[in-house]
Amino acid sequence: MEVDILLLTVYFICLGYVSYQMALSLEAELEDQIKILPNQELLKGSVQDQLARQGLPPTLAEVIAMPPAPLKPLSALQLQIPASRTQRPEAGPDIEGHIIVQVLPQGPQLAQPLKALTIQILNQTRNFQVAVDWDRSSFTRMNHQTCRVIRHTPGMRFDLALPQVISVVNPRQLLSTQITSEDSFGRHPETQVLQVSAPLVNVPQLTALPAQARGYTLDLALQLLALSGRGSRLGLLLPFQFQLEVLPAKIPIPYLDWILRR
Repeated sequence: MEVDILLLTVYFICLGYVSYQMALSLEAELEDQIKILPNQELLKGSVQDQLARQGLPPTLAEVIAMPPAPLKPLSALQLQIPASRTQRPEAGPDIEGHIIVQVLPQGPQLAQPLKALTIQILNQTRNFQVAVDWDRSSFTRMNHQTCRVIRHTPGMRFDLALPQVISVVNPRQLLSTQITSEDSFGRHPETQVLQVSAPLVNVPQLTALPAQARGYTLDLALQLLALSGRGSRLGLLLPFQFQLEVLPAKIPIPYLDWILRR
């Protein structure tokens, strides 16, 4: 009987040791995670102020959490486009349609360098074009270092000093493209093809900074043009600011978190 108890004790000690070592091994392999949070109040307030200064109701701009497909179910800016600037206030605005702008990534992500941002613009109007002026847009890190925005296309061979072609989103169309900054590019030593040689956002480096310094801003320059040549012509600068939040590591196997704390 005593021998059996001794064997069981040794068995459970060995089992506990193996479990502890497994927990340590899993902890070492876990990747840090972050959460990318959009500054919705800054975006909404800035765009509403720009609308008011152009003689339009500020309420035409709002931040929505569930934009329509094919956009992601994440935060996006929705602009209601008035059909005319001359309208009776008591009747409410005559809406031409909606333009929705979304910048990704957002939400939980692995703490890995961010090579590019994805911009999606959905034009749900009947009579308006959206023109994206990349050269008038800018990317700013929290150290106030501002860089020119570069729309990334495969096989880029042109000089970065040349003006970029404006992207146009016609009615009922979707633009989905990636951008990075000018200082992220370098040329291949043999082919001279432009390629991304540095990350747009060095996330591991940012996570080591104080919380208020973990962020970046994309200022996206848009022109909204009526196809008929009559009616509203709007110029907007959309400030998409993002803050990085470091998430606590999670143990993928139940009870291992308890074991590691023993």
